Amino acid sequence: MAGKTLIYVGAEAEGLYRKEAEDDRWEALTNGLAPSTQVRAIAIHPETPSTIFAGTQRGVYRSTDRGDSWQRMNMTEGQTVWSLKFHPGDSNIIFLGTEGSEVYKSQDGGENWEYLATISNPDAVQMSFATRILGIGIEATNHNNMYAALEVGGAARSVDAGKTWQIVNRNFEGNVDLLDLHGVTVGAADSSAVFISNRTGVWRSTDKGENWENLRFEKFSAIQYSRGVVSDPKDPNTLYACVGLNFGSEEGGVMRSTDLGDTWERFDKGGEAKSTTFGVAINSQYTEQVYFCTRRGQVFGTHDGGNTWKEHRLPDSASNVISVACVSA
Repeated sequence: MAGKTLIYVGAEAEGLYRKEAEDDRWEALTNGLAPSTQVRAIAIHPETPSTIFAGTQRGVYRSTDRGDSWQRMNMTEGQTVWSLKFHPGDSNIIFLGTEGSEVYKSQDGGENWEYLATISNPDAVQMSFATRILGIGIEATNHNNMYAALEVGGAARSVDAGKTWQIVNRNFEGNVDLLDLHGVTVGAADSSAVFISNRTGVWRSTDKGENWENLRFEKFSAIQYSRGVVSDPKDPNTLYACVGLNFGSEEGGVMRSTDLGDTWERFDKGGEAKSTTFGVAINSQYTEQVYFCTRRGQVFGTHDGGNTWKEHRLPDSASNVISVACVSA
């Protein structure tokens, strides 16, 4: 029987929020965080759920008391963190990606961070911001094999645990919609499938990024633009993907596949998401609990595998909501 569930949501404006699933109001978390904190990534420790990491415009912050208080971890100033990923075999090891395509690694539970590499793609589309790493994936069966999703630079692969990276964009080159990657995850029990999300939906590789296959969201949904894809912590054949009409659209939702991406269905049946979905989170202990957040501040959650949904509306001051996490307390 699941106990209480805590939900955490991060925004590019107005910071970080927390609430219990059964509570009516959100609590703004500020103790120890920098003023006007922008939270773009949230990661909950896989073995110690009271420990949470937040990626911000001033590096990484950690809480060991479920978010009541925060402390900035030791890494170079000036790094804007967009992604966080725990090593699947050793939770003391954590990776992060930045704006500027830098990869950092901690080997002591997040206390200290070392620079590993900069992922360089000379063919990346020039935007008003430096290329960002919006997602990191690690194979469960071979931890040396890692993947990164670059905005707007496509896909990258490492075979030496993040020390060096190779761009793997054979099917994306020259197309900005395909190069605009927003997430990456590894699926299948043997880590034989890698998935990325972009403006057209979700693509799959079964040869470690050498080739990518469009999974054709248009066959299953009227909206396909995807801001992220994640795999179920207990069933790597099951995937969830954020969708919307476009970046700033007034419609959003979540897609689910239970067969490694061969077929998809709209998972958020009954919800009324009024902007693009930017984050989806699965409770690692009770995977029937799934939450997603929309850019303009709606949060929806199900505790019965999508049969019923409850809306948890953030305060109006929260904007550009892009990250969500949930955990059993």
